[in-house]
Amino acid sequence: MNHIEDFLTVNHTRLFCSISGEGEPLVLIHGGFTDHRVWKHQSAAFASQYKVVCLDQRGYGKSDLPLGPFSHMEDLKSLLDVLQLSKVNLIGSSLGGAVALEFALQYPEAVKSLVLVGSGLKGYPYPPDYLASVMELPGIIQAQGIEAGINYILTSPLWDYFFPSPNHPEARASVVQLVKDSVNVFRWNPMWDVALDPSAYERLGEIKIPVLMIIGDRDSHYVMEIGDYIHGKIENSGKVMMKDCCHHPFVEKPQEFNRLVQDFLTK
Repeated sequence: MNHIEDFLTVNHTRLFCSISGEGEPLVLIHGGFTDHRVWKHQSAAFASQYKVVCLDQRGYGKSDLPLGPFSHMEDLKSLLDVLQLSKVNLIGSSLGGAVALEFALQYPEAVKSLVLVGSGLKGYPYPPDYLASVMELPGIIQAQGIEAGINYILTSPLWDYFFPSPNHPEARASVVQLVKDSVNVFRWNPMWDVALDPSAYERLGEIKIPVLMIIGDRDSHYVMEIGDYIHGKIENSGKVMMKDCCHHPFVEKPQEFNRLVQDFLTK
């Protein structure tokens, strides 16, 4: 099986990219506080049938830091152009789901299907407690340092949903370790990621390709609400709840998750 890891210059930055296998392209987009390593159970499992592309988004993992306003969605487009991939299946977790939705709206001809896992949604009216927590974190890091910010994420009740249940100790340890890796925690201003205008929140009805949403039943209430909203706006969409899972069901129950995705991709 072919496996390549390299830095690619795209959209005026360098992104780290891991590519495994051959066949129809399957692109995995991580969420906040993590990087391409969060997909280890998927990249290995799907590489026997697909060309699996895992990237570190700008500002995460080994990829370059942003120096000003940019677009994760345009970074993805540039990456796929460099790799000469013209029709892809996208799997996006959290922030990565929001990026996948924007990409499907901006470049509908480039996407065959979407899998959204605990997806975010640009333009969505997030609840005040979540916004307050997100806005508080950069201030903590600036005043007290990166370790204090990491500790806040690990201990604040508002972030409980992010981490796998103690019922899945290996999965929990894996996600905790990714968060503890300071390269994934607010090294840059998240407001620099420029959203579509009109927003994805306003344009979801334009998406006609097959969409599968997978949500852990212990994820946050706002993720559940976003899932309901997306499901209601995209006609060709399905939604599955994975039991006893939080925000990263693909880490918590990888075999069940992979089976759901495989069934969806081969319909």
